[in-house]
Amino acid sequence: MARITLKEYSQAKVNELGEIIEVPEKTYVVAVVTARKLRRAFEIMSTVNEMNDLEANDEMIEYIVDVFNNQFTADDILDGILSEDFDEVIRDVMDQVTGAEKKKKRLKEKAMKAQN
Repeated sequence: MARITLKEYSQAKVNELGEIIEVPEKTYVVAVVTARKLRRAFEIMSTVNEMNDLEANDEMIEYIVDVFNNQFTADDILDGILSEDFDEVIRDVMDQVTGAEKKKKRLKEKAMKAQN
């Protein structure tokens, strides 16, 4: 399973100071990530260092759109993630696809048990 939350900043509500007070968001879920999509993630991760930043970002964005079976577009990602959160969101999705998130959770659980 993989999950991503995109926001609709064009629909954001702001206060009189221009501060964002509410942003509509939508969470997308894909229940199954196939081995083919996992393999593609490893391909991308092995070549991303050979690309410039623009190429690498475009490759990752298109990959994420594919993982979520085109439930949203590349433009939805570009418009739905703040620039300062972009790398973290991309890394989070890749971790979900590759199983790194589950490994981190298991290590955390082991550490908690060891402390008790």
